[in-house]
Amino acid sequence: MTPAQLELITAAVDGELSPTETRGLNHLLSTSAEARTLHAKLQADRDRVRALPRVAPSADLKAKVMTRVAALAPAPHVKPKSIIQPAPVRVRSRSGGVLAWVPLALAASVFLCVATASFMYFSKQGGSPSVAKDNGPGAELPPHTGTPSITPSPIDPRPDRPNPGTIVQNDPSVPSAPAPHAPAPTEVAIAPEPRSTTPDLIGFPLVPKLPPFERVEVRVPFLRSATDLGREDVTQELLNELRRDPDPVFKFDLFVRDTARGAEVFQNAAKASGLTVSADSATLEKLKKKQAHAVVIYTESLTAAELTALFAKLSSEDAKFSPKVCDSLHAGPVVRSDELELKAILGADVGLFKRAGQGGDKMHDKSEPKHVSAGTIDSVVKSVTTPSASTKPGEKHAVLLTWQTTHPTIGRTNPAASTELKHYLSKRGNRKPNAVPAIIVIRSVG
Repeated sequence: MTPAQLELITAAVDGELSPTETRGLNHLLSTSAEARTLHAKLQADRDRVRALPRVAPSADLKAKVMTRVAALAPAPHVKPKSIIQPAPVRVRSRSGGVLAWVPLALAASVFLCVATASFMYFSKQGGSPSVAKDNGPGAELPPHTGTPSITPSPIDPRPDRPNPGTIVQNDPSVPSAPAPHAPAPTEVAIAPEPRSTTPDLIGFPLVPKLPPFERVEVRVPFLRSATDLGREDVTQELLNELRRDPDPVFKFDLFVRDTARGAEVFQNAAKASGLTVSADSATLEKLKKKQAHAVVIYTESLTAAELTALFAKLSSEDAKFSPKVCDSLHAGPVVRSDELELKAILGADVGLFKRAGQGGDKMHDKSEPKHVSAGTIDSVVKSVTTPSASTKPGEKHAVLLTWQTTHPTIGRTNPAASTELKHYLSKRGNRKPNAVPAIIVIRSVG
């Protein structure tokens, strides 16, 4: 056994298990013989320990304990007074300040030496005439040919310069300003004519008058609580829903809290309403074993008013149970998938959307009549003149079959093997002109 299993068993003996852990313990005990042996042994030890006699304490136990506590009490301890030590003061040394000025002094000395040397060099070079030289081509002078003349050389008169504030016009000595650049003339291009465009809403002609909009009626499906089916207003609402279509074919979903009890309540209501329900024996067996999630009742013997009265009777029958079995009723037209599902369950096409009195192309077949034997004529005459017990007027029949099982591995009833289904098909007869084919599915809410 693992340590976790041992801990689970010991906790169970101490009575410290949660509901989840209790289920785990039950599973462990049901699968392990060693766990059951250990659990029984620990329970026996626990019972023996609980059965031991309890020793009563002595009368002077409290006095002994208090005496022992007083003897073990610690001596008073004096806490020494803490003395605050002053923080050491850091004294700045003078050598640090002197060392900070050393780089500045060296830089100043170097700058002073460079300035002094530059001044002495340029002062010595300034008095020598050989320094003033010009490397230009016009700087060469003619060599000296004798003693210099006392009379200065004549100087050409300088031309009169106009005053900067005076504007000189038509003066040949003043060059003319260049003319500004003018672009070359270009030909003017003519744009093409604008293309035709569709005018906008403002310039568009008036919109022609539209025909009035057609109103579409929103059809809300019938959904009411089973308790309200006995009220007159709800009964009238259901009747109007059934009479809305000219050829109604409806499917009713009756949601119940338990499928088996819901089928029982419906059978009681059908019996009180005069409807004979042929319940499939295999379906009833599945209901007992909780293997049928939903059952179906098919009938085409009731009119719209009779269906409304049937569900009103269902509400009164449901009120006899505490707590109530039926929850709500949903009604809507039959769709194609429902028709195919019913066809697979019944094993035959009952013609849901085929009206009474309507036939196929065979009704208009104008082929030549065939010869009928005398025995056939006698049997037909006998069946017409002799009333049969299976075709009593006013009988209303329905059949109860499996619609949906609780697991895919559980199959539905085989139509060919159901005696009750064959009995219903034989009692079915012709559909009344005002009868409403109804598929009533009783299914669990959860």
